[in-house]
Amino acid sequence: MRFVSRFISFGLLSCLTIPSFAHAENIYVTPTIGYSYSGSINNDSGNKVSVNNSANYNIAIETDLEPGRVGIFVSHQNTDAKDLAGETQFTYLHFQSSLRFQPTQQLESYFGASLGGTFANASWTEKEVFFSGGLFGGAEYELSRNAKIVLEGRWLGNVVKSNTTVACTLPSGNETCIVSIDSELFSQFQTNLGLQFSF
Repeated sequence: MRFVSRFISFGLLSCLTIPSFAHAENIYVTPTIGYSYSGSINNDSGNKVSVNNSANYNIAIETDLEPGRVGIFVSHQNTDAKDLAGETQFTYLHFQSSLRFQPTQQLESYFGASLGGTFANASWTEKEVFFSGGLFGGAEYELSRNAKIVLEGRWLGNVVKSNTTVACTLPSGNETCIVSIDSELFSQFQTNLGLQFSF
């Protein structure tokens, strides 16, 4: 559970580093649910460790900074790796910034980038924190003055260069295996749908 305590500590530190939220005229809170499409990780033998696709749960908290917005993005995913026993968890904590465009009165689009860390709890790696970044874009449709429907696509890339050998267990539970990670980038693609509330 060390990665959980690190995540909480990092989250508190992140909140302290954005004092402008306390004095912002507008705060935007956007909870979303989505689906993550995961890439694979190559080991030094040329074999692939494939992470299964699964649901993800997210929240973004932002404020205005012309000509766009800045804020924090948090995403959590429970999944597993093919042919390996044990659950795999990813929790992203990113600072993000976006540019905003308004083609019509009720429709607004945006494009941005994010940077931060990924807290991983997985049997195939000894590392608990990866450096990660992302690109995202989407559209918002206004339902009322303080509520919008949000549709978003997001790419998240993790730097997982390791060169370390990790013992793992096969799904049968009776056999062990060795995974030696030798990849530099692990990518995930998210499609998210949610509601945005402004205060």
